[in-house]
Amino acid sequence: MQLSLENILLDVSMNPLLDSGELPQAEKMLLQACQQGLQVSRVSIWLYLPDEHGIACRALLDQQQWQRVEELILHRNDFPNYFKALAEQRVIVANDARSHSATAEFSDPYLKPRDIYSMLDVPIRHAGSMIGVICCEQTGAPRHWQADETSFVAVLADLYGRALAASQKRQYQLQLMALNTELELKVQQRTERLEANIAELKATQAQLVEAEKMVSLGTLVVGVAHEVNTPVGVALTANSTSKELTERLLQKLSANELSRSKLEHSLLQILESQHIAERNLMRADELIRNFKQTSVDQVHYDLQQINLRQYILSVLVSLRPYTKDYSVEFDVQCPAEISLYTYPGAIAQVLTNLVINACLHAFTGQPLPHSIVIRANALAGDQLLLQVQDNGKGMNDLVKKRVFEPFFTTRRGQGGSGLGLAIVYNLVTNSLKGHIQLASQPGQGACFSLQLPLRLSG
Repeated sequence: MQLSLENILLDVSMNPLLDSGELPQAEKMLLQACQQGLQVSRVSIWLYLPDEHGIACRALLDQQQWQRVEELILHRNDFPNYFKALAEQRVIVANDARSHSATAEFSDPYLKPRDIYSMLDVPIRHAGSMIGVICCEQTGAPRHWQADETSFVAVLADLYGRALAASQKRQYQLQLMALNTELELKVQQRTERLEANIAELKATQAQLVEAEKMVSLGTLVVGVAHEVNTPVGVALTANSTSKELTERLLQKLSANELSRSKLEHSLLQILESQHIAERNLMRADELIRNFKQTSVDQVHYDLQQINLRQYILSVLVSLRPYTKDYSVEFDVQCPAEISLYTYPGAIAQVLTNLVINACLHAFTGQPLPHSIVIRANALAGDQLLLQVQDNGKGMNDLVKKRVFEPFFTTRRGQGGSGLGLAIVYNLVTNSLKGHIQLASQPGQGACFSLQLPLRLSG
């Protein structure tokens, strides 16, 4: 091969346009190199159509002028000999294109109108297949193509395959970037929707917790109101008796009918009435104070230091009006020295829900005695084990698996909301930063074990 052709090929192979992925610019650079090396009139690049029923011109350089190629298409049916020669995937060397077996059929429609005498078509191969040709056309007079000229164009055809590979790689990269961008946008949109759904679920959960608090408090209010009515009624009766005795005493005194024995008897009756009123008013005061404390705690969650045993007892006192209908006996096994820095309201809500759940589910239809044991023990690592165990009917495996699910209840339509134990689970795991486990067998009661930190951080 001539040194000049080798130098052109070296320059082309080192040109960054080949690997830039910009195929149109690389095509122009290759055709300019081809025209420069062969000093030929016309050079062009043709590629097979997708169905291979024809080839279309990609770029055409005629006398150093770029021509429009949009409508330059050769169909297989119109030029069968040419396409048959292409199918052999060999170089078509047509020194006399108007008589060559592969190109003679171009004479009237293509060669003569353009004053073309000689053609050199070199296959372009890519990924193991022939995809088109580089076509060199000599105008004005016939030309005898030299072997080194054919080799020169063949190398340019191979370099075109390199440029095409770079272009495809760039397209894949652009597609990948577009897909990544689209994916990131979808992930962002889905994340935003998920965050919105989570926020909505949290708001709903908060509303459900508040609603369940109100249900629990409503249940306690009814029971406490009924329980308070009894001592208050007795106190009012005792007070009325004391007032009546005092009025009679004054009447006898005014009528000079009061003897020492009658005075002493009347005063003893008045004193007894006052003692009865005092005892019952103190009982009512205890009920109201305990209910007020636990109800305020359940509505407003604030970190406080509490004595656990005393707090458990106060919660149970406020629950007494409800639990007495189920004849529940409590056994509190909690050392007096255990102190918690926690949310008392959450503790009260958990105990309230567990006790009410036992009354509704564990004790209904069960023979006496009904008992609930509440145990508390300090563990290593500043942890507390709090257990609430009943001797009720127990649960089977299916119920145990779903017992903490929201809206799951075995008393649908019979007063069960399916939220009591779900709220217990959320309060223990979220508000109190602890864990809860359930152990139960049919006919053997249930034991809820809570592991809680002795001190919560704000």
